[in-house]
Amino acid sequence: MYRVPGATALPLLAVFLIATAGHPQESSLTNHPLASDLVPGEPRFDLLLPPAYEPERTEPYPLLLWLHGGSSGEGNLERRLRPHLERAWKEGTIEHIVVVAPITGGSYVAQDRAGTVLGGGSAGGQGTLRIGLRNPEMFAAAAALEPGFPPVASFADLDLTPYGPGAMRFLQERFGNPFDVEYWRARHPPTIVIDNADRLRASGLKLLVEAGDEDANLTYLSAELLHRLLFDAAIPHEYHLVQGAAHTGRSVPRRITNVLAFFQRALRPQGPDPQAEDHLARAKQSGRYAPRVPNQLDFNTVDFRSPPP
Repeated sequence: MYRVPGATALPLLAVFLIATAGHPQESSLTNHPLASDLVPGEPRFDLLLPPAYEPERTEPYPLLLWLHGGSSGEGNLERRLRPHLERAWKEGTIEHIVVVAPITGGSYVAQDRAGTVLGGGSAGGQGTLRIGLRNPEMFAAAAALEPGFPPVASFADLDLTPYGPGAMRFLQERFGNPFDVEYWRARHPPTIVIDNADRLRASGLKLLVEAGDEDANLTYLSAELLHRLLFDAAIPHEYHLVQGAAHTGRSVPRRITNVLAFFQRALRPQGPDPQAEDHLARAKQSGRYAPRVPNQLDFNTVDFRSPPP
């Protein structure tokens, strides 16, 4: 049986389906109802079992929860993740894992941490951050690809002009009219970091945030803001601004492969690195190294819009 986190979005039906599955030599993708009152309509989930899945295996399979982007979610796992995962399995980038991908339309979905990882792209990247940053003790790792959220650190700075006339209506459907600012703040990734920095720093969650610098959806602005906040709060994370990469296209396969390799490192930590430990010990002895602390850099940013003095 694979590992299941304590989340209402994963029904016991999934456990039954997996426990009674056969032993396919190829990966197996099936679709099932999802018992949830967290989203409108009738949500479902795709379930991907790895090749030669063994339901009686003594060691549980790790679980990846994959959140779709701004589409309905139909076929997202099949199109956006499965081909890259198949290749990663063949190349040994990541071990055999079970993938559950909720299909929730245009909505937001609100046992073992060491075997559970969370990821998604675009709106799914935002969802990954919302869930992972608010519940960092539930996951070994979370990876947000090109996360889509307004790049602001407070509601007062929210400017919906670039998103078109329907943006406020879209948000009001989710945050109320009049707007519930506190509810928004508790679910906006930058303010989650600001309001929960100590908890996130202590949680041990392995976090990756990435975006392409030619993303027409401007998600690189959101990812960069989050990176700066995480860095200034001394919260460990990986950050990748991928040069020449867009929201879709040829950069996506290598970026997903990188995310899967990140998950593998989180699921199977490699342990101490003797060479790195020796280098660190010498740096401490010489006095040039000190542990990271919040706001470590005392730096006033340069205004590149003005000529240098």
